[in-house]
Amino acid sequence: MKAKRIIMFSLVFALAGFAFAGGAQSGSKADKKLVIGFNNYLQGNYSLDILEKSFKATCDALGVEPYVLNDEAKPENSASNVDNMINAGVDGIVFFGINDTLFPVVARKCTDAKIPFVFFDHMPSDETLARVVSSPYYKGIAATVDYGTGANIANYALQRGLKKAVVVTGQQGDTTHTARTNGFTDTFTKGGGQVLAQAYGPVDLSGALTRANDTLTAHPDADCIYATNGDVGTSCIEALSKHPAMKASIFVTDLDPSVLDGLKTGKVAAGNGAHWVNVDFATALLVNALRGNTITDGGKAPRLVVPVMTLPSNLVELYDRYWIQQQPFSADEMRSWVGPNVAIDTYKKTLDDYNIQNRLQAKVSQGLLKQADLDAALKQ
Repeated sequence: MKAKRIIMFSLVFALAGFAFAGGAQSGSKADKKLVIGFNNYLQGNYSLDILEKSFKATCDALGVEPYVLNDEAKPENSASNVDNMINAGVDGIVFFGINDTLFPVVARKCTDAKIPFVFFDHMPSDETLARVVSSPYYKGIAATVDYGTGANIANYALQRGLKKAVVVTGQQGDTTHTARTNGFTDTFTKGGGQVLAQAYGPVDLSGALTRANDTLTAHPDADCIYATNGDVGTSCIEALSKHPAMKASIFVTDLDPSVLDGLKTGKVAAGNGAHWVNVDFATALLVNALRGNTITDGGKAPRLVVPVMTLPSNLVELYDRYWIQQQPFSADEMRSWVGPNVAIDTYKKTLDDYNIQNRLQAKVSQGLLKQADLDAALKQ
């Protein structure tokens, strides 16, 4: 009788442990659904929340379960949350790295745990990426080259005859903001312009507003302002309104609602980005690998570079509808990126064709947008 009680207790304990592990994953292990871990660097931040939303939409399209943790804007949490995902039993991890030092750390953790992983959005330096690619569990990256993002805006400003710029940016050392700042500065300077200031600091609205206001006060002769993300752009719009004598044009990377409104009203001269899809491609690479079809490019894990697009004001409303409120790629399109016969050429062709007009034309083909409405927007 005592032996039976021990056996029953052990069984109950084992089942409770299984239920606890499964509960962290919404019960997905029970139905053999893949569980994919994802870190949101700061929930509540508009841009980062859009990436989380896109990740979840991709997971839904591909039939996998998302498992999301909030880093609370702390790099140390980015690393510890990878441990938490591994301990929760995820099958793979889609990782957002805020700085270069995190990528090798995460690669080591995943490799030791034998968990496949991918990176997205932030492109590590070549030196850092070289330390990661040797891991057999690394399945690739889909990201924007942030240096090129800044260069894109600089060229746009130069084409409009602007000569004196200030850059309001994020924390120095942040992979994304530093690269965008350097890309803008190098390109603008080589094109004959002058960068009067690079204002580094926190990207929250209040901190960026103070920094933007101080920068404009110190440089009233600036004729253009480059804000390296949406929250900073929002702060620059407000800061410039406090300097009515200045005639500076504002350029922003990341197309947040306030930036889109600024494009509509003329407060923002141009915005670029449209790269919420990085996470879609990275997640698809990972799911392919987990389902037995590891995508390679020349025998190596893919390095997918997602194009940066400059949004013209005449397409703002359609962009808002099909990139922000909905997804630029349909569920059927995303499912076509995963399967036993899918290879790297599928991804390369999709990225080669990725631009605002082509995506909107696809919405016409899908019956979501009238051709006459698209034609009318293009003619504005």
